[in-house]
Amino acid sequence: MSTTRMMILGVVRMAQPVHGYDVRRELLSWHADKWANVQPGSVYHALKKLAEEGALREVGSEQVGGRPARTRYEMTPKGDEQFRDLLSAALWEQREVEDPFLAGFSLMTELPREEVAAALRHRARKLRADNEGAQAAIASGWAVPENKPVHVRWMLELGIARNEGEIAWCERVAERIEAGEPYLSAELQERWKRGFDNSATD
Repeated sequence: MSTTRMMILGVVRMAQPVHGYDVRRELLSWHADKWANVQPGSVYHALKKLAEEGALREVGSEQVGGRPARTRYEMTPKGDEQFRDLLSAALWEQREVEDPFLAGFSLMTELPREEVAAALRHRARKLRADNEGAQAAIASGWAVPENKPVHVRWMLELGIARNEGEIAWCERVAERIEAGEPYLSAELQERWKRGFDNSATD
């Protein structure tokens, strides 16, 4: 929720006074649902909650035809302080994030070697395709300063750099698995087995 809160406060701060509809549309145009886990359906609820908490204030509403009224929001001093705290924490703190891939990889010993290696090579291909899409966006001029803020290009470059590191790792580990490198040494396997056996008799 803290990331969603930060993103919504940030967009309101940039565009205030602004309708909830435009906050949602802007975040969707950033694809924030993909890289920040900001769910489009949560935006209106979050705006109302932030207003109830005093971080935002409603500054009128407009109704066009038979459509629902659109409320406009702006920041309060409390919201501005909260936004700055959230933004500073996001930039300065290193946080562990949930990663289903790492959870699955921790149990790789329970699958055939060929399946694990194939999954790693598939992941590398998918990441390479993602990089090609990002590089095409840069090459096409989509992320030039005339169209997007410069940090949008930098974010694309960060994603490419991260993916390149993981592609190399996936391919390197797949090769070692295919070569038959043991997962556990005989000594570790024996010690591990004794640990389970002792737990069963306690």
